[in-house]
Amino acid sequence: MHKKSMFSRRSCVFLILFLGMAAMGGTYSSWYSTIFAETKVTSGVMDVIFSSKVSEKYSAYITDINGNDETPLEAEFNTTDKELEVVFKEGLPVNSLLEGKLLKLEFPLDTSEDSTVNKLNHTELELTKTGDIIELQADRAMMIYNGVGYSLDENKEAFTQPLQFEVYKTLDEESKSDIRGQIYLKMTGESIKEVGDLPTKLNVESEALSEIADLDLNEYELIGTMVDGVMVTYSCEIPFDVFQSGSKVEKSVR
Repeated sequence: MHKKSMFSRRSCVFLILFLGMAAMGGTYSSWYSTIFAETKVTSGVMDVIFSSKVSEKYSAYITDINGNDETPLEAEFNTTDKELEVVFKEGLPVNSLLEGKLLKLEFPLDTSEDSTVNKLNHTELELTKTGDIIELQADRAMMIYNGVGYSLDENKEAFTQPLQFEVYKTLDEESKSDIRGQIYLKMTGESIKEVGDLPTKLNVESEALSEIADLDLNEYELIGTMVDGVMVTYSCEIPFDVFQSGSKVEKSVR
């Protein structure tokens, strides 16, 4: 009798545990099916391009330290829908950049025919914050003497160090058909010092001058008119991001 009583109790405990697990499983199954209900979301199409309608609005300036336009610059603008190439064939006023002034590029934007999102997020110039850093890489360096380009040889390394700039990007919208982007470039203090430390005199024997054979003088409008000296050409790529109006954009502050 005593053994039979113990057997009944164990069976009862086993049964209670089994029912508890079954109840928990049933609850979990119901909750699981609820949060995985099927949903469908369709977004609009946002396609911003460089405008080809108003080419006269492409411009370049030297601005003061507050971003106010001071001096217009001659530049050549070549565009596709998604790319803008800016070429300064006559060079840049380096002395202005060394004084802390900024290079400003301004360009019109448009939305394509397929775009259903046409309201863009405007941004303002904030020079109180440190901009993102980009590097301009030296593509070519040469010495100009009597309107002819010569190789710098052992002096080349000193003049081909990359230049760093802080970059700021803004977006204005005067009207639905007049959207303008701006990029501001400000030379960093480190690069200002590096340029200031470059040699101002080069002593080269005329017999040692090596003329650059593959140089196309037509590529550089400055060569025929500039005084004797060193000329370096730089290039870089700058992405320009555009966001839908009302979106929150996280900006890094350094």
